[in-house]
Amino acid sequence: MRKTILSFAIASLLITFLFCAGCTTTPVSPPNSPAEITPSPDVKYPDITGTWKSENEAGWNLNTTIQDVAVGENTWVFASQEGPVVKGFKLFRQPYGPDVNQTVLGIVDPDGKSLTIIDQPGGWAKGTLIDPDTMSIVLTYSSGKDTGGNSFALIMMLHRVKGTV
Repeated sequence: MRKTILSFAIASLLITFLFCAGCTTTPVSPPNSPAEITPSPDVKYPDITGTWKSENEAGWNLNTTIQDVAVGENTWVFASQEGPVVKGFKLFRQPYGPDVNQTVLGIVDPDGKSLTIIDQPGGWAKGTLIDPDTMSIVLTYSSGKDTGGNSFALIMMLHRVKGTV
């Protein structure tokens, strides 16, 4: 009987301790939603809206070997920009397939010279502004249906088409 009472007392103390430990923690605040995040007013982001066309495109598939890929002209359209966030789409012809239109979302770094871009099938691109109307792009895919299951890398220069938005 004594062992039962002692076990019950220890269990009660343990349960009480666990409840009290939970009561003393502070609730975790959820992260800010994108609408609540505002860029610093001290940062001046370059306006990259407009239509950009490529030149000097080069691409490679990587599977068990590395294969050169013929890359044709790309057209990237940054239709809107709010602070560092740019939205738009890109148009291109796949080497062995149809014309493609993919949604893109980019974020300009606070340095105002570089941006990171993702596209709808999951590619990642790093853009570097050479001047206000010239951007170097390095794009990668780890694999997927758009690349025939291969990993893929591409480099190209984009030039802004004057008078476009």
